[in-house]
Amino acid sequence: MVMKEEGNYKLPDWSLDVRCTGKGWEQKHKPCYGMMTLEDGDVLKRISWEEVYYGCICPECKCFTEIPEKLIPREVKKYAPQVAAPGSDRYKELTEEEKQLSKYL
Repeated sequence: MVMKEEGNYKLPDWSLDVRCTGKGWEQKHKPCYGMMTLEDGDVLKRISWEEVYYGCICPECKCFTEIPEKLIPREVKKYAPQVAAPGSDRYKELTEEEKQLSKYL
C-alpha cells in the first residue's frame, strides 16, 4: 500500500473546566479541589468490568477525577489514551505511554 498524502486529522478545539474532586476512582491520593481547564489531550479512558469511564489526572495532586461522558465530544473520547491500575488485567495491555499515565492510579 502506498500513502497518497499524509493524514492531517485534528481533534476538535474543545475545553472544559473541571474541579479536582477525586470522584470516580478509589485511590490513595487526596484531591486538591483545584480548578483545571482540560483540552482534548487531557482526557483519559478507564475500562473496568467492560464499562468505560472518562476523566483526567490533576497535574497538582495526581488524583483521577471522572468526567460525565456527555460533556466530552465523540472524537475526543475516541482518541483518549486508556489507563488502568497497575496490577490489573487491563494494565498488561497498555502501551508504555499509557502505563506512565496509569502510575498515579
